[in-house]
Amino acid sequence: MKGQRHFWNVLRVVSRKLDKEVRHLEDLYSMPVSEADTPEEHLVLMISKLIHMTESLSICMKTNDSSIIESCQRLAEEIRRHERLVTSGLVEQASFMGKHMFKTVVRFPSLMERIAVMLGNILDCCRIKAVEGIHFSHKAQEELSLIFEVALEMLKKLRDTLVIHNKFLLGQIKFDRHRFEHLVEDARRANWERMGAGICPPPSASVYVEILDCFRNVNEYIARMSQNLLDLARLNSES
Repeated sequence: MKGQRHFWNVLRVVSRKLDKEVRHLEDLYSMPVSEADTPEEHLVLMISKLIHMTESLSICMKTNDSSIIESCQRLAEEIRRHERLVTSGLVEQASFMGKHMFKTVVRFPSLMERIAVMLGNILDCCRIKAVEGIHFSHKAQEELSLIFEVALEMLKKLRDTLVIHNKFLLGQIKFDRHRFEHLVEDARRANWERMGAGICPPPSASVYVEILDCFRNVNEYIARMSQNLLDLARLNSES
């Protein structure tokens, strides 16, 4: 049973620092980039910062808080720095991993960085809302709140998979992915219906659609990382 649910992660370098911090996963986003020494440390910090950024954006979407906008911008910049460092580290280890293993693993940092880019685009939408005084309807806010909630669930499951290496969580992410797709498409359809009924003005509708497009891409990137972890488990079982 253990072999079916757990897998060895090639990124798992013995790290007393990371093991010590596992109990405080929710606070890892605050660790500076310089604290990470191994590829796995960088990846866990990256996804922890993505989670905190998503949580902050869900609040900012309702409040237009300028301090949250600045905090999210700093996190996005840190994630880009992590991406460069972890990719360089993985390239240095390529000869020890083997061609197929390296090809699977090296995609992780770039996919996380792409999620940060999409969240950055959502951050720009928050700025536009604040500057132009754009407001979403109560129904639209409810739709976004649920989308943020599911996105957070998926990111946290991905983070936990990197830490505890449980394939059961990857199965849950696959289920969440389809649920997420339906939520985004339902929200898109509802937005156009509101616009057609004259309830939602074009500027609000445009910003709303941009946010949904970003979440659609976030969903795709999370799904790719989840599949990469499954591929990693398969490669380990074959070796």
